[in-house]
Amino acid sequence: MTDGIRVLHVDDDPDFTDVAATFLERERDSITVETEASAAAGLERVRDGEFDCVVSDYDMPGRNGVEFLESVRERSPDLPFVLFTGKGSEAVASEAISAGVTDYLQKAPGSDQYALLANKVVNAVERARAERARERHLEAIETAREGISILDESGEFIYVNDAYAGLYGYDPADLLGEHWEVLYRDEDIDRVWDEIIPQIDETGYWHGETIGVRADGSTFVEDHTLARTDHDELVCTVRDASDRRRREQAIEELHATARAFLQATTEDEIARITVESARDILDMPANAVHFADGDDGDLRPVAWTDRVEDIVGTPPVIGPGDGLAWEAFEAGEPRVHDDVSTNPGRFNSETDVRSELLLPLDDHGVLLVGSCEATAFDETDASLARMLAVHATTALDRLDRERELRAERAFVDQALDTLDDLFYVVGPEGDIRRWNDRVPAVTGYADAELAALSVTDLFPDDQVDAVVAAVDEALETGRTTVEADLRTADGERFPYEFTGARLTDPEGDRSGVVGIGRDITHRKAREERLARQNERLDEFTSVVSHDLRNPLALASGHLDLAREEYDSEHLETVADAHDRMRSLIEDLLTFAREGESATEVEPVSLGDAAADCWESVGTDAATLAVATDRRIRADPAKLRRLLENLFRNTVEHGSTNPRSHTREDAVEHGSTSSQNATRSDDAVERAGDVTVTVGDADGGFYVADDGPGIPADERDRVFETRYSGDADGTGFGLAIVRRIADDHGWTVSVTESEDGGARFEITGVGTA
Repeated sequence: MTDGIRVLHVDDDPDFTDVAATFLERERDSITVETEASAAAGLERVRDGEFDCVVSDYDMPGRNGVEFLESVRERSPDLPFVLFTGKGSEAVASEAISAGVTDYLQKAPGSDQYALLANKVVNAVERARAERARERHLEAIETAREGISILDESGEFIYVNDAYAGLYGYDPADLLGEHWEVLYRDEDIDRVWDEIIPQIDETGYWHGETIGVRADGSTFVEDHTLARTDHDELVCTVRDASDRRRREQAIEELHATARAFLQATTEDEIARITVESARDILDMPANAVHFADGDDGDLRPVAWTDRVEDIVGTPPVIGPGDGLAWEAFEAGEPRVHDDVSTNPGRFNSETDVRSELLLPLDDHGVLLVGSCEATAFDETDASLARMLAVHATTALDRLDRERELRAERAFVDQALDTLDDLFYVVGPEGDIRRWNDRVPAVTGYADAELAALSVTDLFPDDQVDAVVAAVDEALETGRTTVEADLRTADGERFPYEFTGARLTDPEGDRSGVVGIGRDITHRKAREERLARQNERLDEFTSVVSHDLRNPLALASGHLDLAREEYDSEHLETVADAHDRMRSLIEDLLTFAREGESATEVEPVSLGDAAADCWESVGTDAATLAVATDRRIRADPAKLRRLLENLFRNTVEHGSTNPRSHTREDAVEHGSTSSQNATRSDDAVERAGDVTVTVGDADGGFYVADDGPGIPADERDRVFETRYSGDADGTGFGLAIVRRIADDHGWTVSVTESEDGGARFEITGVGTA
C-alpha cells in the first residue's frame, strides 16, 4: 500500500482547486491536498514543506506552469510534477516535457478526470520513491573496488559498475545489452554452459577461475563469483587474478621487419625495404635481389640490389610463358629452384646464377633472390621469406587502399563544392580545418584567410557565446543545431542554421565537428510574417483554451456534485449543453491550431498508424481492414489526427450504416478529441456493422467504408468549415483533414467506394 502522499495543487482558480482536492482525497485515502493560487506562493511552499508531488495549472498570473516547473527543478530535480491544465496545445506539452515534467493531463468536464489525475500522482510518487531506493543501492555498488555486474535471464548485462567494465577495457554503457559470451574466448564458452551454468542452476552459486577477454582481444585470469537472485538475475563479481605478463616486446622483436613495411609510405620505399630485408634475412652478401611489379599484366622490375646487374644484367620484364618467376607468381607460394642458369629469356646468356628463391606478392608482383651458389636456398629460407612476403603484401595493399581513398576524397570534395550550403570541419579548439568552395564565396574570405581564422571570427560578438556552446555541445553529445548570423568580410550579417556532428579519431578521441550551414533568410522572413499573422490567433486560442475551458471544467465538477445531492432531468440538459460546448471548443481549437506547429516528416508505417488510431476510435460495431504495407513520409502526430478524423467521420455518421440512414447522415463531422468516444459509440449502435478499409491508391492511400456514401453534389462541400449534415456536428472534422493534407503538400478528395460507401483519397504522398 502506498504511504501517505502530500500533494501541492497550484491553480489561480481557488474554486477549481477546492473541487479538485475534494475529488482527489475521495479517490485515494493516502492523498492529502494543499493548495496555492500562484506559482510564487507555490514555490515558497515547496521550499518550506516536504511535498511528494506538485500539480499545477499552466496559465497563471506572474509565472506560468512551465516557468514554475523550471524553478521547482532547480531546487528539487526529482520531485514529481504533474501539469494539469486547460491549455492543451502540443506546444505547451512539448515545452513541459523539455522542462522535465513528470506527467501531463488536460482538464476535462466531469469527475472522471480526477480519478485519472489521482492515478498519475500515485504512480509518479511510487516511481520516484523506487528510483531513490534503487539509486541508494547502486551507489553502494559503484563504490565497490570489485568488478560487479548483473545479468538478466537471457544472459545480457543490465548493470555494470565502472570497476567491472574497466577490467575488460570497456565503458559501462558499451556492455549494457551485450551477452556475457562477448567476454570469453570461443573455446571457453562451452565450459561455461556445460559446467558453470548447471552448478548455478543447482546450487545458486559458483566460484572459480576463468579466462576473461578484454576489448582489445588480450586475456587475463579472473577470480570469478556468480550468484543467482530470486528474480533469476545473475550477480557477477570479478577480480584480476593474473600476473599481467606481457609478451608484446618479444612479438615486436619477432616482427620488426613487418613493422618497417607497415610504416612505409610509398611503393619505392616498400620495394627498398623488401629488397634489403630479404638480403638481411637470407644473410648472403652475394645475392642478387630485385622486386618486379605486376600491376600492368607483366612483372616489371621496380627495385634491385647492386649485384643484380653483375649477375643477371638488367632485370628483365617477365610475362606469361617466361619461366619460373611467372609460374611462381600464378601459384602464390614461395619456391626454391636450383640450376636456373639456362632458363631462356631470364638472364644474360653467360650468367652464373645457380639457385633462385621466388616470393609471390599476390597481385603486386614477385620478389626474386638469386645466388651464384648451387643449392643456396632451402625450405627454412622459404619459410622466412614467406613471412616477409605476407607483410610486404599487406603494406602494398594498404597503399592501394590509400590511393582509392585519395580518389574517393577527391570525388567527395568535388561533390561538396557543388552544394549551395556551407560545408565545414571545425577542430576542438575552434580552428577551421576544412570547407567547401561555398564558404569563401559567401564570407568573402580567401582560402588562406579562412585557414588563419577561428570559427568565432565568422560571427558577431553578440552571438559568439552561442556558437562556442554549440561546438561544445557537438563534442560532448555528438550532435548540435544552432541559428546564428554569419558575418562576412565586409561586415554584413546573414541568418544561417548550422548543424554539426562530432568527429572522432581512430582512438575514439574527439577531434572536431563536421556540419552544414544553410541560409535561412527567406525562412526567417516567412516566420516573422507568420508570427505577426498568428498573434491574434494566439490571443484567441488562449481565451478559448483557458478562459472558457477552466469555467467549463469548474461547472462540470459542480454539476457532478449537484447530481449527488439532487435528481432532476434539468441536470442532464445541463450535461448535454456542457458536452456540446466542449465539442465546439475542442474542434475549434484543433482547427485553429492545425498548421501552427511545423510539419516534420519521417518514415511512418501507414498500416501501423491506422491500427493505432483505430484503438481510440473503433468500436465493436465497426471493423478496420488494413490492405497496405506501405511506408510513407509524414508527420506522425498529424497523420494520426488525419486518420482519426476520417475514422470518426465514418463511425459517427450514416456512411457507416449500410443503406440505413438518409444522405444527410453521410456528411462529415468530427473532432480528434477522445471525449467524443461516447457519442461515437451511440452512433455505431444506431448504425450496425461496417467495414472501414485503409489501402494503397495511385500516388497515396485511401480510407473507404461500405456505408451509403456521400451524394455526388455534396462531395465538394464536405471539406468546408462549419458544413455538417448532423445537427450535433460542429463541421470541423474534414476541414481539419484538408488542412493536415495541405500542410504535407497532399491532395484530399472524396468519391464513391467499390461497395457504394464513401472513399477518401489522399494523393501526392511521398514513400519512405
